[in-house]
Amino acid sequence: MQIMRANEYNDQHVREKFSKTFVDGFGEDLRYFAEDKEKLAKALKHMFVLENFYIAVVDEDIAAITFCSDGDKLAIQHNQKELRKHLGWLKGTIANVVFKKEFQKPPVKKGEKIANVGFVATAEKYRRKGIASTLIDYILSLPQYETFLLETIADTNIGALQLYKNLGFKEIKRTKQKHTTFSGIHYYIDMAYKRNE
Repeated sequence: MQIMRANEYNDQHVREKFSKTFVDGFGEDLRYFAEDKEKLAKALKHMFVLENFYIAVVDEDIAAITFCSDGDKLAIQHNQKELRKHLGWLKGTIANVVFKKEFQKPPVKKGEKIANVGFVATAEKYRRKGIASTLIDYILSLPQYETFLLETIADTNIGALQLYKNLGFKEIKRTKQKHTTFSGIHYYIDMAYKRNE
């Protein structure tokens, strides 16, 4: 396995591979926009700011991804025209609004030596092999940061919450959700890892 920044992955299909891994991780949450994972991956591939993501590569596949950056850099910069092209006018327009609200908001906390981590996803065929743990361990070893923040993890994402706890993250905030019946999510949880604690 190799770990690197996504923009350093020397493969002409990096965006396609990256987007498929993202959809493997988050497609269920985005199924309103497209039930078909291939269609969703094509619609989203343009929007990732690859220099702000790290990837784990196994057998030339992108096995896992995560965003990691200071609070001034975005993970996603989408294009409404591209979303409409693949998702249709209505769902593309709704995706544009939702993505701006959810993916382009500033982090809760930023500052010197603080890393914002997010969008951790593992491709289906590489799950339960320790790849996401290895990728996050790598992130936690980056010398320019001392505090690592994970925001808005759904309480229904039990596997992710357990992974982060096992790696030393601690819950710092829990936000009750209004539309529990629709989403199944009762709380969004923020977690932090501090290197010297």
